[in-house]
Amino acid sequence: MRQGVFACLVELECLAALDCLQWLRTGSRAAEVLNCSQSRVSRNAGKCQKSFRVNLRKSSSEWCLSGDGFLLGMERRVHQQYRWDTDRPLRLDCQNWLGGTYSPVLLDGWIKGNLDYLEGLRPLSLLRDRVIDAWLCSFPDHPRDPEFSCFQLCSMPGYLVVKPNHPLLDLGSSVSFNDVRRYPVAPQPAGVMPVLESTLESMGLPMEDIRDAAAPSLPLADLQVGITSPLAFAGHRSGSVALPLTLPVVVGDVLVVRSDLAGHRRTLGLVDVLLHHLRAVSLGLNDVHVFAEASVLR
Repeated sequence: MRQGVFACLVELECLAALDCLQWLRTGSRAAEVLNCSQSRVSRNAGKCQKSFRVNLRKSSSEWCLSGDGFLLGMERRVHQQYRWDTDRPLRLDCQNWLGGTYSPVLLDGWIKGNLDYLEGLRPLSLLRDRVIDAWLCSFPDHPRDPEFSCFQLCSMPGYLVVKPNHPLLDLGSSVSFNDVRRYPVAPQPAGVMPVLESTLESMGLPMEDIRDAAAPSLPLADLQVGITSPLAFAGHRSGSVALPLTLPVVVGDVLVVRSDLAGHRRTLGLVDVLLHHLRAVSLGLNDVHVFAEASVLR
């Protein structure tokens, strides 16, 4: 223990209040998940901050901790192991374009988060700090870090989609990537999908705002070309039309957990449930390959 710093063990619900505020962003969502009042969440989170001499502050819509988090990190490790080994509820989240696929899945013993992360750094930080227990993201832009184990659940090509009034649809089946290069690719938050971004740039399809001179009357949002997957498109197809082109990159869904929990029975059970769910939702989608068992990425 660091010299001059002392903290007693806190109750599970106190640390859960602090963690759920950080994870779910609002007291109302934390109270909903913890089945208590917002005032109780606030009291317990405050008690936890006092015990570990840290402060919770809002920054760009996220709750961030300041102070020496060494003891808090040790406490989270103990509490996480206790939750995993005693069948307490565990915490799962995902990136926003995967939410439509996984929000309907019924998970016994798991709590789903807001399922709306636009970038990967924040959820990866929460996973590293043991605030959340598992995270769904996209292949090939999954974390490459020995601290994490990544289970690939499925693979599929990337799709290009446009609005129903997009000029590219006038070209029918003759549309080509040269035609697509005249239009802006809908930008993603910086650094979210570096492998995919690199592939697009090599094809002359950078994610930047340019306007096609042939259709000056249309707003930029209607001219953009979107990137999606067959699963995401099936879940959000209203308002978009897939072009008869596929990107020369394989994408897929990946479950990420801390490596020290990769072999835990609850990780393996979650993998099985997610694979079963994917087989059901991908029926009729010929481009989607769901693995018989999850492949651990190296």
